[in-house]
Amino acid sequence: MKVKPFKGFVKSCCIVASNARYPAADLYLTYVNWCINRKTTVYDQFSFLEMLERQGFIYNAGPGKSYFEGIAVLPPYRVV
Repeated sequence: MKVKPFKGFVKSCCIVASNARYPAADLYLTYVNWCINRKTTVYDQFSFLEMLERQGFIYNAGPGKSYFEGIAVLPPYRVV
């Protein structure tokens, strides 16, 4: 699995901080939009989740909502 485009997404569009938290679906939609605009491969949500976890971001899922800790999308890149 290629991680380079993913790291580019995090570097360009996100803030990494211990107190950051962002909805998983919104983070994935932002990633898809970023990939489409750059004409790069879009990985499915399960691969995306795995890439985030490999980078040390914590995934939390509960009834009706799931989010990642340690990462958030910068305002100019938010899709929702």
